[in-house]
Amino acid sequence: MKILLYGGTFDPPHNGHLNNLRAAAGRVMPDLVVVMPAGVPPHKAASATPAALRLEMCRCFAALEGAPGLPRIAVSDWEIRQAADGRRNYTVLTLEMLARTYPDAVLYLAVGSDMLESFRAWYRWQDILRLARLVVVSRQIGDDAALHAAARQLDPEGSRILLAPVEALPMASSELRRRLAAGQDCSRDLPASVRQVIRREGLYTAPEPPEQPRRCLHPEP
Repeated sequence: MKILLYGGTFDPPHNGHLNNLRAAAGRVMPDLVVVMPAGVPPHKAASATPAALRLEMCRCFAALEGAPGLPRIAVSDWEIRQAADGRRNYTVLTLEMLARTYPDAVLYLAVGSDMLESFRAWYRWQDILRLARLVVVSRQIGDDAALHAAARQLDPEGSRILLAPVEALPMASSELRRRLAAGQDCSRDLPASVRQVIRREGLYTAPEPPEQPRRCLHPEP
C-alpha cells in the first residue's frame, strides 16, 4: 500500500493546491491520499482562520477522488487536534503516526519546490527522509536545474526524492487573502465549495497586518 501525505495551512485551499496534488499523485500512484491541514505550523504565525473552517474548506479535495492516481482521499484533523491539545505540529511526527497506523505502507510526502531548499532546517529532516520519500512539485517554471541540484545534495543515491512535473499555477494563499480583502474576484482560483465557506463565514474581508518573520524553534531532544 502506498500513502501520499499532502499537508499545508490551506488558508484557504485553492486550485493551485489541487493542481499540485494531482501532479504528486500522478507521479507515485498512491492507494490513499491523506490531506492534513496544519494546526499551528512551527515556521508560520498562527492562522486567523479557525481550524474548523480550514478543515471544512479542505473537503474540496474530495472532488478529486477517482481521478487518475487519486482513488481514495481522506482529510485528517490529526494535526489540528494535536494543536488543540497544546502540541506543536512537526511533519516527522505526522509521518510517525501514519507509520504506526499503516505499518506495512510505503509513505510519500508531497512538498513544494520552495521547501526543498530549506529542507535541512526542518525538525528531524533525516528521519523524514527515512520514513517517507519526498515528492517535490515545482511551483515555478524553469527551476528544474536548481531542484535537481538540491535533491542530489539531500539524497545522493537518488532513491528518496522524486520530482513531479507540473505546469504550475501562479497563486498563493497569502495573495488570495489579500485580493479577497480588497474585494477582488478570485472565483477562478478557488473551488466552489471553498468560495461557499468564505461567503458564509465572511472570511478574508479585512487586510492583514504584515507578517513578521518567524524562526522555527525545534524542541529540545
